[in-house]
Amino acid sequence: MTLFRTTKIGAWLTPLLLCAGAQAHSPYLKPNTFNAEEQRKHVTVEASFAEGDLRPDVAMKSDTFQVVQPDGRKLPLVPAAVLKDASYLEVPLGAGNGTYLVSSGVRKGRLAKGLLRDGQVHFAERAEDTKPGDQPIEVQSITRADVYVSRGRPSKVDYDTEGVEIYPVTQPYDLYAGDTVTVRVRENRKPLDGQTLTVIADGQNYVSKKQPEVDFRTNAAGEVSFKPATAGLYLLQVRVRRASPDNPALWLSHTATLTLEVQPQP
Repeated sequence: MTLFRTTKIGAWLTPLLLCAGAQAHSPYLKPNTFNAEEQRKHVTVEASFAEGDLRPDVAMKSDTFQVVQPDGRKLPLVPAAVLKDASYLEVPLGAGNGTYLVSSGVRKGRLAKGLLRDGQVHFAERAEDTKPGDQPIEVQSITRADVYVSRGRPSKVDYDTEGVEIYPVTQPYDLYAGDTVTVRVRENRKPLDGQTLTVIADGQNYVSKKQPEVDFRTNAAGEVSFKPATAGLYLLQVRVRRASPDNPALWLSHTATLTLEVQPQP
């Protein structure tokens, strides 16, 4: 796995990403359209960190922004604009019709001080939060954000990828409210079982009956199935933490997200 440098903005955000639960700031990619017409030659993708609804709060920066074309070729992306709250990518769709994977790539954050307690990573802001037997460790944040967009007629997706990711078993252009959606958590294309995947519905600031975040556990195939109640955008997130194979005092915290658009029933 190739890791990359950290930006100043990403540095102060790292402790938020390391906090337990999906309530902390989550990385996301959000295109201006998920299904572009055949004559359209690009989409614009917002890259940011948000808490709850997908509203940009802290710009995402990455040396590894990329698009994987329908034929599997990877092209690096350079943001067209980097603002304080978001970066914006103009993603070319020049390979023709089909489905494209837009990704931040694997991003390495800075180290944070943590504690290992009963096999779980904790973060103590105050000295009195520590308990006897806590083992001091360092925690390395590693993040990845993905989204799929199609031009014209979509195509099946299963690209050569690296790192922890959320792979859409149900094709991302074929999602409808009330239908079952299945995704697979995998690392270097190998399934990860026993991981917690969180489903976050966007747009909750505007509804009276809010959809809470829901956690699911991956099975032996690394898969989770759920039924989105309503049409709209959903952010899926998984966090995989484990000790570094070379240093038990260093833990790696992988956070991966996938943005999905769920259509209303036809």
